[in-house]
Amino acid sequence: MRKTSKIILLVVCFMFLMAGQVWAAEREYDIVRANGSVTREVAPDTAFVNVGVTTQGKTAEEARNANAEIVNNVIASLENTGIGKEDIKTVGYSLRPEYSEASKVKHIITGYSMSYSLSVKVQDLKKVGAVIDQMFADGANVFNGVTFTVSNRKDLEREMLALALKNAEEKAGIVANAGGRTLGKMVLANIGSVGGMDYNDSSYETIALYKSAAGAAPTQIMAGNLKVSADVDAAFELL
Repeated sequence: MRKTSKIILLVVCFMFLMAGQVWAAEREYDIVRANGSVTREVAPDTAFVNVGVTTQGKTAEEARNANAEIVNNVIASLENTGIGKEDIKTVGYSLRPEYSEASKVKHIITGYSMSYSLSVKVQDLKKVGAVIDQMFADGANVFNGVTFTVSNRKDLEREMLALALKNAEEKAGIVANAGGRTLGKMVLANIGSVGGMDYNDSSYETIALYKSAAGAAPTQIMAGNLKVSADVDAAFELL
């Protein structure tokens, strides 16, 4: 009797399990999926100017001292223009030996090269060109580009994702209505990344900056707009 009861219980459990799988399979096909995307142009409000100072010397100390003198002058000038220390960041610092190419058997050190890279945050985009000119006038000799961005990144990301989801819902609604159904609640979503909130331009020639720093026409930097985009993959119930 007990053995019969166990068999009946197993059969009932198996039936419930199979019914659940069938229901799950039906639910899997009772949805509509859509990809929502949105792109908009946004005016940047912040720039990061990236420049460097490279110096040579017969000894490591000579190269380092020459570099430190120029970098200190650059930083002092930046602070005089109203840029605070918190907006000046060291992003690179290296010292390497230079070797003679005359000897093929033994590397002979002929001197040292010191490189120091700075990233300067500029919140008034009208000052970007003047900041570049000033740094090169003070001895900077390497230009690594300007990066334009927005300060309200988190708020913009939330807004763009919400718009992308709305776009996905509109597409799914069109398909549902075309098939004689109505759209229900969202049951699944895959969030894509929000891109385009940064733009780097490193196309300016160092020689042009040298001329500008030497007293020619000032460097004109025009940021333009950033193309920000967002993507969301979403699934909705069909009613």
